[in-house]
Amino acid sequence: VVHRLVRRQRHGCIRDSMKEKSARDERNFRSAAESIRQAMRENPDLAELSRNVIIDETPEGLRIQIVDQDGRSMFPSGHAEPFERTRKLLDEVAGILIKLPNRVSISGHTDANPVAGRPGYSNWELTADRANATRRILENAGLSNDRIYQLVGKSDAEPLFPEDPYMPAHRRLSLFFPSAAPHDR
Repeated sequence: VVHRLVRRQRHGCIRDSMKEKSARDERNFRSAAESIRQAMRENPDLAELSRNVIIDETPEGLRIQIVDQDGRSMFPSGHAEPFERTRKLLDEVAGILIKLPNRVSISGHTDANPVAGRPGYSNWELTADRANATRRILENAGLSNDRIYQLVGKSDAEPLFPEDPYMPAHRRLSLFFPSAAPHDR
């Protein structure tokens, strides 16, 4: 009987601790999202890119997507290194996100158009290389290497708009911060 009581108490403490972490993550994510929005409003270089940023706060975590728009690409076509404006945006975002204790998953996505002029180099390599270029930018801006737990090239496997796989918005980076702190993974 005593053993069951101790187990129930531990289970209750763990559940309370998880609720506290979840509430803390939610506050941190909300603050980070607002800080990113504010930085884009206040910095003229970044304000024009505000339509290229999608921030989602979900029960699973915080997702920040940097997407191409018609006439406003984040990367030169077929290349892994971003335009300077994208690099500046990632630097600004990194300065805010390094304050979060959560780890980050970085994924690259693209549309269904094949990479032109590079035989043997597919959208899979391109999106993985873009995710890795993003990792380097975030690390150079101060995000420690141990905070990155996943780099993924998704090619055109997860379109935002499945009805049109060629839309520019499919070409994007996704930074995902799950709701658990680094020591909890």
